[in-house]
Amino acid sequence: MSNAILTIIVSIVIILCSIGIITSSRFQRKQKKKYKEISKLIKENENLTFQVKNGLTKEDINSIDNEVDVDLLMKELYDTYLQLENKIKESDTNLDNILVGYLKELSINKIEIFKNRGFAEITDGIELINYSITEYNKEKLKFRVTINCFSYKKVDNQIVSGSNLEKVERIILLSYEKVNGKWLIIDYDKIYEKKLSD
Repeated sequence: MSNAILTIIVSIVIILCSIGIITSSRFQRKQKKKYKEISKLIKENENLTFQVKNGLTKEDINSIDNEVDVDLLMKELYDTYLQLENKIKESDTNLDNILVGYLKELSINKIEIFKNRGFAEITDGIELINYSITEYNKEKLKFRVTINCFSYKKVDNQIVSGSNLEKVERIILLSYEKVNGKWLIIDYDKIYEKKLSD
């Protein structure tokens, strides 16, 4: 009698283990298939340029603020960005009418520290690819800029990283705030960078 009960228990354990092994192997096959599909997709798309949804249209912005000249506004935003890159390149801490808030304080401190240590971060030879406003209200907006540029770091006028011969493609997302009627940068986020020689 006890042998029969023991045989039944062992049989149940074997059946449950078999079910577990079969379920596990099916799950692993599905995971391997998904992994192969994802790997194939990544390989097929590895050389595609990073693409971001286009920004707001003029009509979108004018539906929020019908008094704004969108083309003129975008030119002003881009000019402010260029002024910032030039100030950083020249180690100039006068960032009035360019930056505001915490970013301004942080940038001034960074420029002063770098200057004292003979260090410089250079973005030069900027070529505009495109720009667009991605978010807008009458007091704040986000502005996406795509450029080609030289990007390198120098210590005591010697390049220590990057290149002044090979350009990179860079996408930057800038946040602006309207202060006394002028749009000033409150945040700078480099969201993509790729060497053009790759």
